[in-house]
Parts: sequence; C-alpha cells; structure tokens
Amino acid sequence: MHDASHHMPLDHRETSTNRAPWCVIPSNHKWFRDLAISAILVDTLAEMDIRIPKPLVDLKAIRRLYHSAKSGETSEAQPGDIPTKPTRDK
Repeated sequence: MHDASHHMPLDHRETSTNRAPWCVIPSNHKWFRDLAISAILVDTLAEMDIRIPKPLVDLKAIRRLYHSAKSGETSEAQPGDIPTKPTRDK
C-alpha cells in the first residue's frame, strides 16, 4: 500500500483548524476537483454571510450623467464630478 504522508512536510491534522481548515481534494479528475472546490467555496461564502455595503455615491445621478454624456447631451456637471450622498453626522 502506498503511503502519501511522506510527501507532506506536516501532518494536516496538526495544522488544520476551524478557522483555517485543510481540505484534501483528489485531483486525478479535473471535473471532480473543480466541483469539490466550488462546493467548498460556496459553503464558506454562505457561512460568512457577506453583505454588500451601501454605496457612498449617488448611483442614480452617476447613471444620469453617464447616459447624458453618452447621448451627447450637455449638463452642468462635469464628467469628473461624482455626486456623493450626504452623510449623517453621528
């Protein structure tokens, strides 16, 4: 029986933690490797419950500027002006 442990400098059980787990994935079939990695990434990202922050700029105003510039309309705002949303003082 072949023992692959001599290829690993450290025993993965000693270095794998809840915060940074090791995942041993066979790579002799690329489709399975890709599927396994994708599943791990999807599960990890779902557990992180990442939320996209609200923009600090006025996206509707930027969209209007973009479309008016694209259509050749003139406006008071310059292309480099980025309308920002007013911030609330804490």
